[in-house]
Amino acid sequence: VTRDITERKRAEDDLRSFAEKLKKSNRDLQDFAYVASHDLQEPLRSVSSFAQLLERRYKDQLGEEGLRFVRFIVSGTDRMRHLITDLLAYSRVGAREKPLTAVDTGEVLATVLSDLDANIGERRAEVSHGPLPTVWGDAGDLQQLFQNLIANALKFNRSSPPRVEISAEDHGGEWLFTVRDNGIGIDPDFMPRLFTIFQRGHGREEYAGTGIGLAICKKVVERCHGRIWAESEPGRGTAFFFTLPKPPADSAADTEALRRGAGRG
Repeated sequence: VTRDITERKRAEDDLRSFAEKLKKSNRDLQDFAYVASHDLQEPLRSVSSFAQLLERRYKDQLGEEGLRFVRFIVSGTDRMRHLITDLLAYSRVGAREKPLTAVDTGEVLATVLSDLDANIGERRAEVSHGPLPTVWGDAGDLQQLFQNLIANALKFNRSSPPRVEISAEDHGGEWLFTVRDNGIGIDPDFMPRLFTIFQRGHGREEYAGTGIGLAICKKVVERCHGRIWAESEPGRGTAFFFTLPKPPADSAADTEALRRGAGRG
């Protein structure tokens, strides 16, 4: 019995070629974002510095209207700088194509809470969590994930005190994480665009931000082959859910062996 597999081989070659082109395109896009972000920072600093210098030296000649224009310039450059910084952070997720490893999310969360300590203390917020597992991911990316979700839970919150609860449930081959808050909630009409880059559910006058944080969260989770979604009721808080895979069995054994070796040392 013979079978002509020419078409199948051609389809495989085409798919392989397409995957290589897509990989190169993604690398080019990441390189462009990185270079553009750095190259844009310097002129922005110059514009902001000279605008502030103009305000200091010629305050009396500018008058109230002139000073208002100068402040618009400074405010605009500050917003652009934040946007560039966040865009750079978005482009860096998975950019180095580091292999996924076993990551202790309890240690990741401890680092994040340490970084957010001043914000948590200032808001007198209560952040609680139960035992957290080891997952298959990238420690740096997961730190961004937790930091963005917790920082948002504190920012979009008018309760006194703000509360954030973090938990994880075993779902077979993966862990289901929940980050729940008692904040202002999310408008149902905005939910379909929640994880889209540059989308904002509130005006800049109400809450600062660039609309990139949740897009970074989605990119991090999907790089780990997980899913992320949210449930919310306006005025009654929001719960973000995301799944992360468990480490392969051989990886868990290697990690345990390393820990025992370190303990003996």
